[in-house]
Amino acid sequence: MTFRFAPCMAVMAAALLAGRPAAAQALSAESASARASSAQPRGATPGAPARTLQAAPATAIRVDGRLDEAAWATAPAAGEFVQQQPDEGKPGTERTEARVLIDGEAIYVAMRMYDPHPDSILGQLTRRDQGSTSDGARVFIDSYNDKRTAFVFGLNPKGVKDDFLRFNDAEGIDYGWDAVWDGAARVDSAGWTAEFRIPLSQLRFSAASVTGGRFGVNFRRYIARRGETSFWAPIPATSNAFVSLFGELEGLRGIRQGRRLEMMPYVSTKVDHLPTADRSAFAGATSFTPSVGADLKAGLPGGLTLSATINPDFGQVEVDPAVVNLSAFETFFEERRPFFVEGADIFQFGSMNNFNNYGTLEFFYSRRVGRQPQGAVRVDGVTDQHAPDASTILGAAKVSGKVGGWSVGLMDALTSREAADYRLGDGVDRRYAVEPLTNYFVGRVRRDFQRGSTVVGGMLSGVTRDLKGDEFDPYLRSRAWVAGVDGSHAWKNREWTLSGYLAASRVNGSEDAIARTQRSSARYFNRPDIDHVTYDPERTSLGGHPLGGSIS
Repeated sequence: MTFRFAPCMAVMAAALLAGRPAAAQALSAESASARASSAQPRGATPGAPARTLQAAPATAIRVDGRLDEAAWATAPAAGEFVQQQPDEGKPGTERTEARVLIDGEAIYVAMRMYDPHPDSILGQLTRRDQGSTSDGARVFIDSYNDKRTAFVFGLNPKGVKDDFLRFNDAEGIDYGWDAVWDGAARVDSAGWTAEFRIPLSQLRFSAASVTGGRFGVNFRRYIARRGETSFWAPIPATSNAFVSLFGELEGLRGIRQGRRLEMMPYVSTKVDHLPTADRSAFAGATSFTPSVGADLKAGLPGGLTLSATINPDFGQVEVDPAVVNLSAFETFFEERRPFFVEGADIFQFGSMNNFNNYGTLEFFYSRRVGRQPQGAVRVDGVTDQHAPDASTILGAAKVSGKVGGWSVGLMDALTSREAADYRLGDGVDRRYAVEPLTNYFVGRVRRDFQRGSTVVGGMLSGVTRDLKGDEFDPYLRSRAWVAGVDGSHAWKNREWTLSGYLAASRVNGSEDAIARTQRSSARYFNRPDIDHVTYDPERTSLGGHPLGGSIS
């Protein structure tokens, strides 16, 4: 049963920072089942002891799906998988075993999925992270052992990989998270196998989890032809918990994350070949646009990660899906750029207990960093013009991660002033500013208590624009900020959870810009039937106080 009190919104004036991605990733039946279980907390039988599994030393493991190395025979097996669907609580219809090995560099996982009918095992060959109708095996690792965060790695019988991040116990899934790891699968006469090598450098863990010598862990099998999902550590479909119900992986004392340093410089050239009809004085038949930059990622003490970028290369990012928007509201897309995906779960606000059911507040929508310039050439008599496709990110840095019970995220990014070239009838080329120099900042801190049962946090985000000149005054705000606190408390084995948030926002700008903000489709302060706010064309700022919460 769930009780909710709706948020009372005076004004969400800093809407230029807030948003909710609308693009959803295609999911297979296996992925859809995972999402369903995430929306419903999981929990083993109240009071039942957690399952444990001992990791064995790894020696000369070749990741090929054969499981013929001697070390696998010495590792204890995790068995007795329990169904979540379709017959919750019953043993899995087919036997499944999982084993874990570890060395100084990686965790190795072997899963044996027995099946008396190997010819009925379903597996489709697709792109990574793409859903399909396939059997599947997944490994969940709570390396912080905080009962709230899990790194997930999956394989289907064709060896197709998928990975994502779970956070806030049962509430959040970040499908944009990707790691560098190895995996292989193989179908044989006994069923099929999945073998994983997960480098420790791809996991995040704190000194406390290392000292304790254990991680949270779970294993999941999906049998497509039966629609059957089973877990090693049982997770009821109607539970309000997920990560907190994992078993424990022991035998990890002495592991260390090591020095993580990744640097990726790039040089690229964009070539555009235009048809005759699209050519102009600024865009000929063929144009070349060179670019250079670099990404950096480094591990910091205690489980934090430093990410930095200079003029990042987004050419590797998948193209956004085509969307026909017939509404009055902006379309929000999923963030896929590597720099912004790192630690994205930490920057979630007000989402500790399924706030998505009526709209999660997102204080920072990262897709606006490096966006297409918002301005246009506002000069009469223009005969030709050309504007850049995106604002250049001069530099950005981020520190994110978890230290003990503290989750920390800090990010700052600077985008350049952009100008469009245009030509009048006199044939002279001129420039007109279409995007100002802009700084984006977001800070987030969160503290876990009682092994994740109680969480409190705060967040601050802001944007500042240098609006020198008069090109931007009529439509762009000069600055905006939003700050808030949120928290949640779970009790009775996480059967009940109370969550809530309180925030404040403010936006400043010229009279014309704030008047435009009041009239926008996000507010409509000038509509005749409104009685709780007043449209004032002379205002130079707006503020508001959103409040919300839930008991479930």
